[in-house]
Amino acid sequence: MTSSQKTDRVRIHSSNTRLLLSAICSAGELSRARAAEVTGLNIMTVGRIAEELIGRGILQEREKEGGVGRPPKLLSLAEDRLLCAGMFLDRDALQLGLVDPRGRIHAHTSVPPPEGAFVPERITPWMADRLAQFLKEHEALCPLGTVGIVTPGILDVREGDIVFAANLHWDHVPLLPVLRERLPGYGFVFENDVKAAALAEYQFGGLDGCRNLVVLSIGSGIGAAAIMDGELYRGRDNMAGEIGHITINPAGKVCVCGKVGCLQTYLTPGALLTEARTLHPDITLPEMFTLFQKGDPFVTALLHQVTEYISIAINLLANTYAPEVVLLRGDLLRQGPVIRQLVSGTYREKLNWYMTDAFELRFEQMGVSGPLIGGGMLALERELDRLCV
Repeated sequence: MTSSQKTDRVRIHSSNTRLLLSAICSAGELSRARAAEVTGLNIMTVGRIAEELIGRGILQEREKEGGVGRPPKLLSLAEDRLLCAGMFLDRDALQLGLVDPRGRIHAHTSVPPPEGAFVPERITPWMADRLAQFLKEHEALCPLGTVGIVTPGILDVREGDIVFAANLHWDHVPLLPVLRERLPGYGFVFENDVKAAALAEYQFGGLDGCRNLVVLSIGSGIGAAAIMDGELYRGRDNMAGEIGHITINPAGKVCVCGKVGCLQTYLTPGALLTEARTLHPDITLPEMFTLFQKGDPFVTALLHQVTEYISIAINLLANTYAPEVVLLRGDLLRQGPVIRQLVSGTYREKLNWYMTDAFELRFEQMGVSGPLIGGGMLALERELDRLCV
């Protein structure tokens, strides 16, 4: 056998192994016969790869419970051997956790940022130290060697830089170089928080059968993410989904990005509170929602305006991507269930007639942990690629 033939065989084996692992990861469990159907590999190839991966501790196999006759055996990932670390930075907290192949978080911790200015030269070394401490504390769980790092903003995922994050007030911040210097034994994957949350919702949010999903995130920043035909759509330079900085009112408020009338200036909790405090000084979000329930005319008009802008954003995304599902997530919706109710009841009023029944509106299942889970899953994908070589 020539050297090139050996190389081809190794490449084919690696590709088939990754194909099988992807199918099992997506399904959770598969019999060998079903795995052959899903992947298009023959049953003997599936069997050989499965035995190899079981021997390496990557796969496990159990008998299916119930049924008549001899039950089939089911292949699944060895979850306790495939934990990946994730880290998610938001303005209010740094979340760390170990994520298993089913999207479950182990050893989770949430740490408020240090007091003082929230500036990169203080926060990035602190992040690196906290991650190093977390990994050391949980080294007995044997996390794999790749960490998923998730932050808001437009990111250069190859270089590991935060290009611009409006809600952090950061631009051109080299984050991954700091982490690599502090943790030279680890690899890193870098992802935007809304894209990571979309991946988590797509895989674990009960969206069986959905291949086209758009997520609209409404929190300290406004962003969107699209999964098209089962794949995350990034666009050029990973900038797809930056809906928060679309001009919605040319005569509106000045945004932190420098433009006027961005969608973000109307929908974030901070923007909502700023508007409400023109009449109700020092009001909080819970107090605002209480006033709405009491029929306060100013707060009622304000929340209906917010609902209208959310509905416009839904219409924009639905027309742009033609998804099967538009999913809403974010702090504003978690803190104000009344907004979920208002949007559910009125969003169709802003839709074009041909879009009225073209998609399903849903709300997040992963909650605040969505970005962390998505980061862990991206780290696992990187590790599975490495294990297949």
